[in-house]
Amino acid sequence: MAPAPGSESPPDDDPPTAADGVGSKRSRPFQRHVARVIDRFGDLQLFGVVPLIAALFEFEKVRRALESTGRGLSLNLEFAFPSPLVTLWQLVDPPDPAPATTRSRYGEPSGAPSFGGTPGEPTPTGGSTTPAGATGSGGTDVTIETPVETVEVPLEALTAEMLGWFALTLAAYAVLSGILMAAYVGGLDRRLRGEPIAVGSCVATYAPRFVLYNLVLFGAFLLGVPVFVLQPVLLVLAIPVIVALGYVFYPVPFLFVAADAPFLEAFRRSLRLTMAGGAVLSFALWHLGTAAVASLGLSLLVSGGGAAVLLALLASAPLSLVLTAATVSFFREDVVGGAGDSAGGPSSGDPGAIERDGEGWAAD
Repeated sequence: MAPAPGSESPPDDDPPTAADGVGSKRSRPFQRHVARVIDRFGDLQLFGVVPLIAALFEFEKVRRALESTGRGLSLNLEFAFPSPLVTLWQLVDPPDPAPATTRSRYGEPSGAPSFGGTPGEPTPTGGSTTPAGATGSGGTDVTIETPVETVEVPLEALTAEMLGWFALTLAAYAVLSGILMAAYVGGLDRRLRGEPIAVGSCVATYAPRFVLYNLVLFGAFLLGVPVFVLQPVLLVLAIPVIVALGYVFYPVPFLFVAADAPFLEAFRRSLRLTMAGGAVLSFALWHLGTAAVASLGLSLLVSGGGAAVLLALLASAPLSLVLTAATVSFFREDVVGGAGDSAGGPSSGDPGAIERDGEGWAAD
């Protein structure tokens, strides 16, 4: 029987297909969220100061890069998973200081794996401990890189007091960097949703989890240092494990903000998401590839020394901002499902719900 004139036809409950353009967009999460961030870059550009200052505070790496003038050009190929704070030194390995003697150097593990001898996460203020080869007396040196200088200490000379100060320095760095990450990632999330940045609120809400997250990373690193110092060959065998862990837990800091997930729940949810693959895996792979391509160009600039290093610092800041903001957008919109799914965020039925445009962004 034909429907009566003027009656409304029932709504079409079938999901949109790839032919409508929606499915194809969902299959490209990295490109889609990078494009969204670029479209809103004017609202976010102030955040570009954060990765720039964070890179400049690595005084030792900046000094090594500036002193590399005249050593010739070099290329780095660095792979980095999404990180709460991407800086130039995650994408480029600064040139080593001119060695007095020939020795081997081993890269240390970190929260976000990379290849080419440089850690995926910025080196803590307290420095990183790496085996530096044999000393003249046949012992092993421990190299401690600080933002000010690189200090080499014979392994036999390490005392409990020195290790205690080193642990305290790492703890202080964990607190400071955790506060910075909470303000940075939380501020990006709020700004992308059309809300004021509210630095104080972001720090109060997210900083404890980011600090604890940093302490877990540094604790795992410190537990592995004695093993890698005594048996450096194990570091090569550990690389696949480091890469796997870097992928499995890369969503954790973003779930602190996008889902307001408690500390342990963020790890459990991260494990489920990454094991399921799909968009979370696709986003990580595209991020790895983008970081690798960017590292080639940035390493060429850094190897030039002098003004080229400053140019690399300036070029890396907006790139770092886009990568982090795109990751925040991805977990907020695609994984968590928008502002209403986060604790404290208004739902779509609330009077205070945020209106969104056709692309899913908060309307200004």
